[in-house]
Amino acid sequence: MIRRVPRLVLVFALILLALPATAAAASPAPIEVGVGRADITPPTGYYMMGWVRSDGVIQGQHTRLWARVIVLKQGNRKLALVAEDLNGIPGGMMKQAADADRDIGFSEQNVLDSASHTHAAPTSFYNFSTYNSVFMTLRSPTQFDLQGTLDQRLYAFMVGRLALAIRRANANLSRGAIGWGQVSIDNLTQNRSIEAHLYDHGIHLPYGKGSASLDPDGFLHTIDHEGHVLRVDKYIGKRRVPVGIWSTFANHGTVNKFQFTYYNEDHHGAATHGVEGALRRRYRIPRSQDVVAVYGNSDEGDQSSGLNRSGPAAADYVGRVEARAFLQAWKDAGAHMQRRPAFDWRWTRMCFCGQETAAGPVADRASFGLAEFTGSEEGRGPLYDETRVPFEGDHLPVGIPNDPQGDKEQAPIPLDVPKAVPLMTVRLGDRLIASVPGEMTEEMGRRVRAAVVQAAAPGGIKAAIVSGLANEYADYFTTPEEYDAQHYEGAATVYGRASSVALEEALVGLASALAAGKPAPPAYPYDPTNGVSPAGPAFPTGATRAHVMAQPSPLVGRLRHPEFSWAGAVRGYDRPLDTAFVTIQRLQRHGKHRRWRSVDSDLGLNVLWRVDQNGRYTARWEVPLGVATGHYRFVVTANHYRVVSRAFRVVPTSALSVTRAGINGVRLAYPAAIAHENVGDPPGDWTADLTYRPQFASSGKAVIRVNGKRRRLRFRKGLLVIRAKPGSRVMIPARGMRDRHGNGNGAPLTFTTG
Repeated sequence: MIRRVPRLVLVFALILLALPATAAAASPAPIEVGVGRADITPPTGYYMMGWVRSDGVIQGQHTRLWARVIVLKQGNRKLALVAEDLNGIPGGMMKQAADADRDIGFSEQNVLDSASHTHAAPTSFYNFSTYNSVFMTLRSPTQFDLQGTLDQRLYAFMVGRLALAIRRANANLSRGAIGWGQVSIDNLTQNRSIEAHLYDHGIHLPYGKGSASLDPDGFLHTIDHEGHVLRVDKYIGKRRVPVGIWSTFANHGTVNKFQFTYYNEDHHGAATHGVEGALRRRYRIPRSQDVVAVYGNSDEGDQSSGLNRSGPAAADYVGRVEARAFLQAWKDAGAHMQRRPAFDWRWTRMCFCGQETAAGPVADRASFGLAEFTGSEEGRGPLYDETRVPFEGDHLPVGIPNDPQGDKEQAPIPLDVPKAVPLMTVRLGDRLIASVPGEMTEEMGRRVRAAVVQAAAPGGIKAAIVSGLANEYADYFTTPEEYDAQHYEGAATVYGRASSVALEEALVGLASALAAGKPAPPAYPYDPTNGVSPAGPAFPTGATRAHVMAQPSPLVGRLRHPEFSWAGAVRGYDRPLDTAFVTIQRLQRHGKHRRWRSVDSDLGLNVLWRVDQNGRYTARWEVPLGVATGHYRFVVTANHYRVVSRAFRVVPTSALSVTRAGINGVRLAYPAAIAHENVGDPPGDWTADLTYRPQFASSGKAVIRVNGKRRRLRFRKGLLVIRAKPGSRVMIPARGMRDRHGNGNGAPLTFTTG
């Protein structure tokens, strides 16, 4: 008996050892991750998509537009998470880009592509002509495109560049880990359609009479304040480093208005550049490894930071707030990283074909309401220019019988828009991403999230995220109650009162199928390309040579804007893709020698350029607040030529001012960055300030005189308190106060202490 005990123990031990092996075999495979991007900035001269105004024509570039991609692979299954700096994603364009990558395992069914919804991206590449339309304005009565012409070169360009971005991310695949973080951003956006939102609570008020304070559930119920972050880390050797972040937050891309006629990412630009730069600096990631912030949009249909903020400096501020929040959520995600996460998705296509829903029938014919043509609160449309009436809240006296469009005042314009839309639900860990093919309002987004979580909860899903403007653009999706209000968003809900409920029910079906391990409902047979071919001629690559037209000023203070001009080809054809066109270089010592070193470029936020109809380019650099003094120059590296400006010297600025603070306190104030509040005529200089700056210097030095005696002081936390007897005479001379970079006040200040 004594000898048998070890034998029995051994048998039981072998059984126990076999159990983990069985469990391990059933557990998810390790995740692989890869990141990549491609420049999708086209030539100038296209109308802006979103404003649909004939005076919104792109004349230059402030920031590049990008397709940013994270590819996830588990076993033999891949998924591409994409965000593009576009107003919307044409479903046919996305499908053909994915089909171009079929050899590496992609199709429209495993790509989730969300638009940032910047309104400074082009139109003319949408598969359905309505979204290529531009309406006449009083400012440009002869320039408009009511028929919505598709530019075949631009379409082929967009297909090819998106396919390239996905291919680059796929080539970057390696073992990794992912984790979720969440953050609340509750002080940045407003509900721009508050009266329509109040309809959700049964509160019916005329246009202009509502306020967020009337929401029975409080201000936070009027916005979607949740930001979600998927952290993506990759193993480089034995070190795990951050290479990607997929984030989403509900915020319209309308801080920059149509008067700023430059390609730009809007607030998404500052957010993505801020996140990518912070991660690269903090973790010393090799230059050979890209770091990609994939920031799409969510249920932003009525969410905006652009109601009381305008211009690139304001967009920079908004993006900085978003970047700080995303980085906090990214940090929190670090405690929940998974190398073998649950990973699955379902895809289908639904039709707006008159089907019944819980809210009634869906329309089978798309229609705009009149309020669509007067635009939203951030920037009114061409009809408003002529009538000065927004038409928001207007209805027919009685709805058309049996018409799912209800009492919408339908515009007598036939629409060419998608009849069917693709939908996805993606599981990553315990979160579910639900795609929405357009602009959903925050309350409808809240309802969709609740419904899909309930449907997927049996599978272990704890939270849902709306990825808006994803995989197709079919305009707006409001709640039925908001539709009844017929504000701008309801007027642009093209398939009627129940169309959003139809989306919700289809997403619930996908979520249920995913949770139960069942196949997706059958896809409605439909061609999202609308017969458009992905083939087309390439854009010209520009002039073979250039000559200088104007040199920068020889002496430039920080925060100023030196300019350099040269002549080349029209429409920005000279600009290369993916690499810098306009570079700022500084002359620096390198041992016994002096060399020019690149310090800034048009791949960032501080440089913009424009080109006129004769091919004259003008580049402008906003000299940063803390840039080193010394000699600088512009270097233009085109596809076929290189031109260099003469050197100019950067010196500290004297544009600051000293202001009183309390009885004996003073602050050193920066010149306020121009934020355009009035978007009417005249528009002003929309390029005056490109980046945000704080109101006051946080720290620095001061040399002042108190009753004639000189004092050297330091200040911190933005305040200098002068300790002196009451009645003392204080004199702060010009440049007597300087920030930590050496920038000072241009005018003196004299006062008597209290």
